[in-house]
Amino acid sequence: MNKNFKNIVAYSLMSLAFLSGCKEDNLVPNNTLHTDRAFSATGLSATVANKVNVILSWNKVANASSYVIEIYDNTTFTGTPVKTISNVTFAQLPYTVTGLAGNVQHAVRVKSISSDGASDSKWITATFKTEAEQIFQDIASGKITPNSVTLNWAASETVTNITLSPGGISRALTTAEKTAGEVVFTGLTPKTAYTATILNGNIVRGTKLFTTLTDLPTGSDVVYVNATDDLAAMIQAATANTRFVVLQGTKYNSDATVILPAGLDISIIGEAGSVKPIISFLSITLPTSGGKLHFENVELSAYANGDRATTRRQYIINQSVASNMGQVSFENCKIGDFLNTPLRIQTNTTIIDRVIVNNCVVDNIGIADAGPGTGTYAFINVTGTGKINNITITNSTFSNIGYSLILHNATPSLSVTVENNTFYNVIGDTRYLIDYNLQTVANSFTFRNNILGKTLSPAGTARGIRGGTSPTVTNNYQTSDAAVSANAIPSITAYSGASTALFTAPASGNFKIKDDTFVGKSSAGDPRWRL
Repeated sequence: MNKNFKNIVAYSLMSLAFLSGCKEDNLVPNNTLHTDRAFSATGLSATVANKVNVILSWNKVANASSYVIEIYDNTTFTGTPVKTISNVTFAQLPYTVTGLAGNVQHAVRVKSISSDGASDSKWITATFKTEAEQIFQDIASGKITPNSVTLNWAASETVTNITLSPGGISRALTTAEKTAGEVVFTGLTPKTAYTATILNGNIVRGTKLFTTLTDLPTGSDVVYVNATDDLAAMIQAATANTRFVVLQGTKYNSDATVILPAGLDISIIGEAGSVKPIISFLSITLPTSGGKLHFENVELSAYANGDRATTRRQYIINQSVASNMGQVSFENCKIGDFLNTPLRIQTNTTIIDRVIVNNCVVDNIGIADAGPGTGTYAFINVTGTGKINNITITNSTFSNIGYSLILHNATPSLSVTVENNTFYNVIGDTRYLIDYNLQTVANSFTFRNNILGKTLSPAGTARGIRGGTSPTVTNNYQTSDAAVSANAIPSITAYSGASTALFTAPASGNFKIKDDTFVGKSSAGDPRWRL
């Protein structure tokens, strides 16, 4: 027999003899596990809820009586925790931590506290980012004036102060203001874009953009128009540069074509307020040689006096005779319901140096009464060899545009700027959002920060941008119901949802962005709908 095998057998017999001499009680296993440290929890999850809260959950630990939670406003667990919660029991899970700072990357760690006096466990960790909070309410019509704004939020929210920029304005909120959820700022500058920020200490709880209204102008060139005045006649009779100021709630109509006087700058400016004055002219003809035609803070309606029971008109400007015009501009206007287009050039001998559309809401243009199809005319419609040298369309909303935004396919332009606009239900069958065909834009062609929502084309044949010059594109988005069959807008970013997922109520004209996860929510589309 192998010597090693003999030794093994001998050792085994000795062991059996030893065990047989032990008491039976000594063979009963001890089911209590004693460790010098509590076990660490596993499966820690952190889910953001209601923008600034986080829901925490983890797996139960056998020898833990409670848990400690620490939350940091960084991912390195440095400095003092922004939240420390002790004595959390497993029965309280999932555990919600409230009142964190919005739009901040956080880290959370959890440790187990032993039930038998052992040391605490090691930490387990997770990271999460809160969403930007928005407790400001929309600013209601009439709460912005040239020099003031009234800001509202839900009553009795936990807030401490509000800042306004530009100007470095900051003020602590009174107890009464906090309780009411309302504060009034005065002494603001007219026609200025402000950003309001409401805080709780250093925690941002909401941001709101607004622009103060234009103050009523004064000067030797200002003419105030009474409610019973004939504005059309006053314009045609002007002999010097004139700013006509019309009061809110008033209506001015002309059933004949208004011919602008030659060589003059004519402005029609509505008084700031909740009800824009209505201007409804049959059409306007530009002079052979003209200066500037400017509309500001007015409603340009296709119906006489804004009365939808009247016959729908076709144009604001329908230029069929030669003209060399300096500028046509629309600022903070509502433009709607024209059967064809607000601006048509149909003669080869008309040149407008600059057309500007800024901060406007445009609806129902170029859609025949029978319904959408190919559309009648583009919003800016230039045919033949007439031309507009420079086109700027910014900070505006366009909905229900039956043909397209710009048709300028027979002559080149010098510059085109289309930035910070929201488009919904635009572009007819086989039409282009912007159509220069083979024509060039010589100096600058930019298409930036726009949102293209649902296209109008019943046949699904809407097209994007056509031209001899490719635009410079940045930060543009297209919803899933924007069906562009050809000439896609270069480098446009696809939004996975339809317009109804992105906008609050697009069919009703409310394009406020409701999807807080949309990456362009603070940088794209008409700024009035962003925050």
